[in-house]
Amino acid sequence: MEAKSLNGKLIVRYLLGDLPEEEQARLEDLAFSDQEQMQNVLAVESDLIDEYVRGELSDSERQRFERRFLVSSERRQKVEFARALARIIPEATTEDAAQPAMVCAPVSWWDSFIAFLRGLNPAFKFSMAAAAAALVIGVSWLITETIRLRAQVAQLRAERQTRQRQEEALQQQVAGERARGEDLAAQLDRERARRERSEELARQLERDRSHNGLSFIASLFLAPGIPRSAADRPKLVAPRTARLVRLQIGLERGDEYESFRVELYTRGGRQVWSQDNLRARTGRAGRSVNLNLPVSVLDTGEYELALKGVIAKEKIEDLGYYYFDVLEK
Repeated sequence: MEAKSLNGKLIVRYLLGDLPEEEQARLEDLAFSDQEQMQNVLAVESDLIDEYVRGELSDSERQRFERRFLVSSERRQKVEFARALARIIPEATTEDAAQPAMVCAPVSWWDSFIAFLRGLNPAFKFSMAAAAAALVIGVSWLITETIRLRAQVAQLRAERQTRQRQEEALQQQVAGERARGEDLAAQLDRERARRERSEELARQLERDRSHNGLSFIASLFLAPGIPRSAADRPKLVAPRTARLVRLQIGLERGDEYESFRVELYTRGGRQVWSQDNLRARTGRAGRSVNLNLPVSVLDTGEYELALKGVIAKEKIEDLGYYYFDVLEK
């Protein structure tokens, strides 16, 4: 297939649908912004239609041309128009063989078309000019619509990607919330099991005491405000028959809370016991919180007891620290 230049070959590939999408978009943008390039595209398209009408295209090019051009009513009209011109304009002839071996310069389709127009009457010339103008307008509209549709497709693709990223972020958030819920449920189960064991132990000790009539409980009162370094810290000596230790923790005035929490630590900072939902009691020595725990939890040494007030389920305040010694049993 003949082409006027390398640019013409590129236009032919564009018209036949052989260009990649990026090069096709680049050519359309250039033609849309440059009138001269638009005229070049229209001229190459006219040559391509003329070659199809004259049967000068290869089989593969003819098939691509028909797939590309014959599906549009506007382009089918162009092809029919070119076929009608091909029947009207006579083919160029060569001179007599007796003359010297010279070949006339081939006349281009465009020159033949101009010569044909010059021989027409004014009314038909006006009709041909109107048809050419309509052809230019149609091609310009087609290129404009192609660019607009490509922009819409790109916008829809970007919106779809944004929705996918939002869905992935939401799924990750849901998974994180589910994991936190499972952790909280596990903590509640452990706390409930520990409370049940403590209550069962206390009930068992009470039953043993009522059956045997022996003193199974060792008691110690912890007054508030005793420093850790005080020499007269309270001392706990549990008899051999003791199974349970009851610590009475004195409260300061104004310590009015819904419930209390107690945490017991060794001198080295190791936690050996903790208990929630303790209530204040009023006795002869004043208001206090009673803590019952097994004797087996306490070894000989120094201990620190942290008392905390619970305002709500999630708000806890530190009230004070109590210190005592456990002597050898």
